[in-house]
Order: sequence, then C-alpha cells, then structure tokens
Amino acid sequence: MLNPSQSNPPHTSLPRMKWQRIFLCLIFLWPLPALGHQAGNLYRDALSAVEKQDFKTAQALLEQAIQEFPGFSEAHHLYGLVEFQLTQQPERAISALQQAIRLNPNLAQGQYDLALLFIKQDQIEEAQKAAQQALAIYPRFWEARLILAKLLDKRELTNQAIQEYQTILTQQPFQEEALYHLATRFMQAQDFDQAQLLLTQLTEHHPHQTDAWLLLGRIAERQNQPSQALHAYQEVIQANPDNSEAHSNLGFLYQQQGNLPEAIEHFQRVSELKPQDAEAFLNLGVLFVGNHQLVEAEQAYQTGIALQPDSLEGHFNLGAFYEFHKKDLPQARIHYQKYLDLGGKDARIQQLLTQLKQ
Repeated sequence: MLNPSQSNPPHTSLPRMKWQRIFLCLIFLWPLPALGHQAGNLYRDALSAVEKQDFKTAQALLEQAIQEFPGFSEAHHLYGLVEFQLTQQPERAISALQQAIRLNPNLAQGQYDLALLFIKQDQIEEAQKAAQQALAIYPRFWEARLILAKLLDKRELTNQAIQEYQTILTQQPFQEEALYHLATRFMQAQDFDQAQLLLTQLTEHHPHQTDAWLLLGRIAERQNQPSQALHAYQEVIQANPDNSEAHSNLGFLYQQQGNLPEAIEHFQRVSELKPQDAEAFLNLGVLFVGNHQLVEAEQAYQTGIALQPDSLEGHFNLGAFYEFHKKDLPQARIHYQKYLDLGGKDARIQQLLTQLKQ
C-alpha cells in the first residue's frame, strides 16, 4: 500500500487486471505507516492470510486492525479487496476503498482498484474519474492509463483513447492490450500499414496472441497477400486448434488456391466445432462437389438446409447439385422453387421452372 507520505506507487510491477475481472493485488511492498500498536501487526498477518487465499481470516484480522486504528487507510483498502473476494459485491468493497482514499488522498492504487469496481457495476463515468485520479497522483501508472483508454474506447472517444494507448507504449513498448487495441483503431481508420506494424510487434513479443494473428490474417487477405494470410491463420491454429474462425478462413483460402482436400479438412473441423453452423455445411457441399465426392456433398447440403431452411444460396446450390450432378430434375425443381420463393432472380432458373410446368 502507499504510505500516506507517498504519492507514487513503487517500481514493483503491478498485476495486470482484465477488463471484466478483478483480481486481488498480492504485491503489498509499500512501507507501512509507523504504528506503535497492534494494528500494524494485524495488518501484516492479514497480508499473510491473503497470500494463502485465506480471505475469511484476513477479513477478521483487518476488522481488528481498523478497530485498533480507524485511520489506517491501507487496512481499509485491503479490507475492501478482501470483501469483494468473499462476497463478489462491489458496493461493500467500494465503500471501504472510498474510506481508504478519504484517509489517504494520495492512494493511487486505491483509485485504480476503485475504477475496476466501478467497471464491475457498469458505472463508466465514475470508473473514468477514478482512473484519471490515479494518473493525477502517479502519471506513470500505466495500468490505470490502460483502464482509462478502454473506458474512452467504450464511450467511443476514439481519438482520446488512441492518445492514451500511445502514451502507454512509450512506457511499455510491447504492452499486449495497448498494441492490440491501438491496432484495431488503425484498422477502423483504414490505416492497414500501421495496424500491421503494431500487430507484427505484438505477435513477435506475444506469439500466442491469437486475436492479433487473426487480424494480421485479415489484413493480409485485404492486401492480397495469401501466403501471409495462411501463415497468420496457421499460427492461430497452432496456438488454439479449436479456433473455428481460423479454420474457416483457412478453408476459404485453400479453396481459392484450388486445394480442395485442405479446404475440406478445415471446413469439416468448423462443422465439428460449430455443429449448428449451416454455412460450414453448405460450404462443405460446394467443396465436396468440386472434389467429386457426391455422396458427401448431398449429405452436407442437406444438413446445411436443415439448419437454415431459408438459405437462398443453399437452395440454389442444392438445386444445381440435383440438376447437373444427380440428374434429378424433380428434386432440383423443389429447391429451385424455394430459391425463387426466397427472392432469387436467376433468369435461367425461372425459365427452367416455367418449362417444367408445361
């Protein structure tokens, strides 16, 4: 905790806390206030209990410490965090942290933790104020700046968010979340070169960051760089074999290259991971036809149509499958008619159905 005489956190690395989750800070290396009575010892014992995940004991010890010394800001701060761990109720924890801040206005970590709790309650403006206050106390508190940048993003204050992300990177050049979010902002602005540069830095230092590899793949596809796109999506699969989006993207890329067996393999994986994904089965139908696997194609088409009965493209493709590959005009007619009923405008099919009626 911060000593009342301190305004800046120590140089010890602070824990990285995710956007929706609050983890108890276990790094309490700040000097304690000079206490000539039992409160300091109770506080130290509470810290030991926290390190052992014994939050009930920590709570009881902190209550005693606060009773001994009501002005003990660090004890109020830690008590709030322990309360949240025990109850998952931000209100009680917020009250304790606010008391700690009243007792020690320079408690930057307290403002930071308060911001996280306000986020938990979806109190965005209050969270932003707390993060800004933490930075006013300690401008190099990059974790608080990261929270602030995300809050500005949430409020669609994009330019301000970009400035905060860039400031973080001057302090922490390879900070994972700042690189990723800044890259996505550049992508939205159609600045793909800058986004690609940031994402490349991110994947070099955090090679298992699958979201970054996915974005790199999309940029490579957009810039007509199929080999780079394949590499990016393969990195995703290597880190997470169950990433359906990467499998789907690889399937389309291999299809474009005429590598139907590889495309089929990836779309089959998508269908296993997402058995309710009609598009995956309909894509498999197209690929099986191209690979002369007609039995598999019919089964895939039928599964896709069963999952999405109003798929205009699905009925078109299944109609063509029955017309040209199975030579089954009655079945083709059923699906072509459904295609037209759904709004299809193909003139050849309209003419074909007219002839079949005569």
